[in-house]
Amino acid sequence: MENIKLNWSLVCYDNFDIENKLKLKNFLESDELKTIIKSFSDKTIVVLWWDWTMLRAIKEYNDKNLPFLWINFWHKWFLLNSRESITPEFNYVERKYPLLEVEVWVNWHKRTEIAMNEIDIRAGAWKMIWLNISLSKRQKINIEWDWIIVTTPAWSTWYNRSLQWPIIPHTLNAFAITPKAPWKPRWQSPILINDNEIVWIQNTWRKHPVEIYCDWRPFLTVEENNDLDITIKKAKNMVKVIIAKNYIDTWDNKVLQEQWFEV
Repeated sequence: MENIKLNWSLVCYDNFDIENKLKLKNFLESDELKTIIKSFSDKTIVVLWWDWTMLRAIKEYNDKNLPFLWINFWHKWFLLNSRESITPEFNYVERKYPLLEVEVWVNWHKRTEIAMNEIDIRAGAWKMIWLNISLSKRQKINIEWDWIIVTTPAWSTWYNRSLQWPIIPHTLNAFAITPKAPWKPRWQSPILINDNEIVWIQNTWRKHPVEIYCDWRPFLTVEENNDLDITIKKAKNMVKVIIAKNYIDTWDNKVLQEQWFEV
């Protein structure tokens, strides 16, 4: 991911094969982009291209507590403004989206990371894993399975949806815990929780390898026979998102369209 400074803001984009991405290349060199940035009274992070560019920008710059303007230049996307909706005169609204924070203790060493979309916990070495899952250290369930996802409303359309769990509306204060190929309990269904809950996960038996991913990127691999203690919760900082007013209905209706609803 490349970035350039324009006035008081930062523009992030994917530089790969940019000579063949004429719309993006021309926009980066245009006076239109400069005019759009000048319309903001505060510093802004402008992200161009597609969803994964957006995710990398969030990871790198969200601690600055600045708003993000996401503009699509690809053929498929979910949480970006369409290129047509962003003009020098555009009006906008600002929304806040939650982030997940994962804290992992392995043999008395701690690692932390954030994710906007999901935290994936997967069985490694082709072995099912047995974990205890508690909510705020109260209720508990023991699951033997291949893979589990904790997802935010922003990305419940992704693997959460492919595992046949309903999509969460963007404005709902909730997370989903979705198992893939659970063995015990055999018919374990996804779990919808308030976003103020703390998900606590431990391996108390069968300490097989575990792989942890944040927004589909490898974060940590826990080797066999290691104690594992994972805490997943809503992060302190939220993502500030700028959305074009003339695009807000389309933005919200994507949740229905992903469920085959005609809007």
